[in-house]
Amino acid sequence: MKILNFGSCNIDYVYSLDHIVEAGETEATERLDVFPGGKGLNQSIAIARAGGKVYHAGCVGFDGNMLTEVLEQSGVDVSFIKKTSEKNGHAIIQVSSDGENSIFLYPGSNHLITEDYIDSVLENFESGDIILLQNEINCLDLIVEKAYKKGMCIVLNPSPIDKNLDSVDFGHLTYIILNKIEAKAVSGCERLDLALAKIEEKYPDLKVVLTLGQKGSVFLDGQNEWRQAAFKVQAVDTTAAGDTFTGYFIAELSRGAEPQTALKTASLAAAISVSKMGAAPSIPWRDEVLEAYKTFSENSVDERADEARRKLDDYLDRNLKTAELRGLAEQLGYSAVYTGGYIKKLTGRTFSELLLDKRCTVAAKMILETDLSVGEIIAAVGYQNENFFRKAFRQKYGKNPLEYRKKGVK
Repeated sequence: MKILNFGSCNIDYVYSLDHIVEAGETEATERLDVFPGGKGLNQSIAIARAGGKVYHAGCVGFDGNMLTEVLEQSGVDVSFIKKTSEKNGHAIIQVSSDGENSIFLYPGSNHLITEDYIDSVLENFESGDIILLQNEINCLDLIVEKAYKKGMCIVLNPSPIDKNLDSVDFGHLTYIILNKIEAKAVSGCERLDLALAKIEEKYPDLKVVLTLGQKGSVFLDGQNEWRQAAFKVQAVDTTAAGDTFTGYFIAELSRGAEPQTALKTASLAAAISVSKMGAAPSIPWRDEVLEAYKTFSENSVDERADEARRKLDDYLDRNLKTAELRGLAEQLGYSAVYTGGYIKKLTGRTFSELLLDKRCTVAAKMILETDLSVGEIIAAVGYQNENFFRKAFRQKYGKNPLEYRKKGVK
């Protein structure tokens, strides 16, 4: 079984600044760092370091030699990479002294893929081989269509989420690996449980791998559901966690591992990656992961706490306008006093703070997607004191409701 990763290779230009540059402003940078990047490159490195034999396909520019070198150093086969005379895809990243960042992407060579090139690559693979894809290249829908006709096992990490995914036939996928934000975007459902149910309903043969950060990961195949707790680790940089997880999961599948085993190994590899700085440099080798099994411990899964969180989310969704602590307490079966303390311990915020945040979030969505007046929206989410709500809204979004409607999210 071969693994083909048809994906992006980026150059990340990271500028260290005192603050993020605003429109019309000029600021001298304190430092420039250049790193290899791109979800495709990171995931190929993860597969190779996990012991998988992976071929990387994609286009690099005249300035992309460092990218093929990094891939080769990790054991990735780069014989299918197409070199172009165009500039390589890259990211311009501003990082302020307080850790904030601003990023814009130039697709460059990553969007120079043609049908002829796709055919020339896929003719080297056959039914049952794995093809891994992300949404940082062009012709994604065409690659899926052609790989499906060949009978390949198609794995998609739908990141970044954008309109290009609309043309992809998800019914042709074998696996989809996504986080909770992507799950909600793909399904159109805000509640995670409904999002998963919607995906399963629409694509009954699709195997879903959901990553939940500190809450672990979930595998669903229409009949079975397996959950993997996260591993305890002191995180310093989460940049490559998702790509590390994806790469290791694919590598485990290629060697015939059961989903539970693949989830566990991928989760541990991702935990190791977040304990180190950088993207590609933080991806561990398989020997390091196997050794870590002896020392890393899984976070205990508090089923009572998980159930309380689900009931809290469900209660706020269903009773947004009339929600009160006493009503939640009835749902949980506790006294109001105990429920208030328990929710604070569970989430780090009071019930009132959670309710206000939820109402602001729903109001913001209504402001952008409906023609209702601000007053009508405030009433719809449960407030009669408009001044109080307007103040809370500005604290959360940095704009009053009318400014938010005109400018959206900056």
